[in-house]
Amino acid sequence: GQVQATILPENLPDIPNWEIAAALLPARETSGDFYDFIPMAYGKWGIVVADVTDKGMGAALFMALSSTLIRTYAARFPTLPALTMNTVNERILSDTRGSLFVTTLLAVLEPHTGRMVYANAGHPPAFLIGARNGKASIEALKPTGMVLGVEPSSWKQKSIRIAPGDLLVLYSDGITEIQDPQGNLFGEEGLLDVLLTHQNSSVQRIKSAVIEALQKFAGSPVRQDDIALLVLRRNA
Repeated sequence: GQVQATILPENLPDIPNWEIAAALLPARETSGDFYDFIPMAYGKWGIVVADVTDKGMGAALFMALSSTLIRTYAARFPTLPALTMNTVNERILSDTRGSLFVTTLLAVLEPHTGRMVYANAGHPPAFLIGARNGKASIEALKPTGMVLGVEPSSWKQKSIRIAPGDLLVLYSDGITEIQDPQGNLFGEEGLLDVLLTHQNSSVQRIKSAVIEALQKFAGSPVRQDDIALLVLRRNA
């Protein structure tokens, strides 16, 4: 776990006019989930959240490989997250012979304009939450291709604009698939309820509110699955 922690970002980036909060809660000593912030040319930032489909040591090793590949190729192709997905997938298939795979959402953000280009390899949809014409708006950044590490494939990339005041939330399925004592799932609906309730709070408060809601829903400290959560807001 200590070795793995050295791979993850030591500090969150300080981006002018942006607030950022992050949480990573492993279900065991190590985590198959990870997130990353990758500095790129021209002031851009790569933002990653990913989930290896297993727990324990095997997932931790696969996480280290995937994280390194994504960071390497995302910096090499700073405007083409879909090409990064293609290249990382080719490397995983050629360099590994196991049965693990990884869901990944990779976004490239231009902080000064709010433009963000992303590709989603089978990962739960991030949410862009804002206010349009006085009403809350929700845009889901849904998958643009399959997970990484299964078979040769290709991905599409899409572009959105994050306006001042908008909230961007990226997460792993450890949040939406948490169960209560009766076996009910927290789900996307539960997550969105928390996000909309606290939409105007600080990103740190929103992060805490999500974790508190999960603990209350599960009836115990959250340890059913690894959890990754990123909350970003563009300020005016």
